[in-house]
Amino acid sequence: MITAQDKILYVANKLGLTSLKDMQASTGAVYDVDTDLSGQIFSAATRHQFPSVTNLTDNQFEVNEALLVENITFFCRDEAGLITNFQNLYNSNAVILFDLVIGNKRVMKDTPVFAAGSPYTFANVGQQGSLDAGNVVSKYLPRNQVYMEGAGVLIPPQVQWYVQYTIYNVVTGAIIAPTAGKALGCYLFGTKVLLNFNTSI
Repeated sequence: MITAQDKILYVANKLGLTSLKDMQASTGAVYDVDTDLSGQIFSAATRHQFPSVTNLTDNQFEVNEALLVENITFFCRDEAGLITNFQNLYNSNAVILFDLVIGNKRVMKDTPVFAAGSPYTFANVGQQGSLDAGNVVSKYLPRNQVYMEGAGVLIPPQVQWYVQYTIYNVVTGAIIAPTAGKALGCYLFGTKVLLNFNTSI
């Protein structure tokens, strides 16, 4: 069985990044929101406000940093900045078709994520709770709204990446245009490697 570490080291060796063997791995996640309604997520992360919209300053990792993506999650952010259920905004007929682009390669193409229903590897869960003046509300925090598990895609260091998406009505086939109150966000979760200071300093 190929482990997450095996995949990371294999890609690192192909890229000539010998220092990755001295790095430590842990769980990691990156997220961003398409506030421009451009159909791309992560490509404009440099312009976004940290941390309510993104936790990135750029859509590429540093020299000694990589992420093996295991889960791909989509969520919605309304005009007030609240994280809202995808099905609530786009209804159960909505489907996201997305591409994950790393460098100039589409490593995932026309991958469907459904607002509701089958297949069961995609799911639609409740809203994220946070406290606001003593009341539990859904606010600001990305949460698994619909997700795909087991992606197994490595984003290497110093290579730009982004998610390109289109939302369709799965019944009629019509494109559903994102609007200001229905901004789509994406959350990539998996194994992240970082510089190990014990062996590097």
